[in-house]
Amino acid sequence: MECTTVNIIFQIISAIGSLATFGAFVFLFRRDKDKQVQIDKLAGIATILEAQNETMKIQNDLIAQQVDIFRNTGILKGNDEEAIAQLREIEEKKLKLSVKPNLWLNGAGYSGHDGELKIDLNNKGEDAKLLEFNLTSDDIILHSLSLPWDLEKGKRRYIFGRQKGGKHIKDCEYEVDVIYQDKLDNKYLSKIKGIGANAKIIETKEIE
Repeated sequence: MECTTVNIIFQIISAIGSLATFGAFVFLFRRDKDKQVQIDKLAGIATILEAQNETMKIQNDLIAQQVDIFRNTGILKGNDEEAIAQLREIEEKKLKLSVKPNLWLNGAGYSGHDGELKIDLNNKGEDAKLLEFNLTSDDIILHSLSLPWDLEKGKRRYIFGRQKGGKHIKDCEYEVDVIYQDKLDNKYLSKIKGIGANAKIIETKEIE
């Protein structure tokens, strides 16, 4: 076999080895990226479970308060107006919990070539009516609002944004106040804070 032929064979083998190495790096990068996606999803699930546990804890506390009232008052004889008022207030709180939505984020994504942002808003609680998306940002604008919107239990709704300045969408900062109400017209605010595809709900509270 001529020397030139041998050199060509070794070059081919070397090239194949380089491609294999490059492929391994791509695989590792993709695997790490997939792991991050899984971690983000698990974090979302943990947030849901935490909210559900908190709701159950509040419900149990309310039931315990009712039991204490019955034990320590003459309410069964109908002669304790204060206790009756307390029980009525507890029942109102239990009713509010039974219809409360539970909004959470299943992450966000962006498209670099056109500067589009998509926030994945989900509801694991009772039905919610989305009323307003109030944006605070120098970097993006919201579009395709389509409000009001009925976000049923177990459903999702995307919030769409678009960069408006010179920043790449992955570096754009924003806050979105999601205003919504439950079936009994109790109104809530969930605040989303994010940079690019990294977004989370940092606060949820009842409002007037």
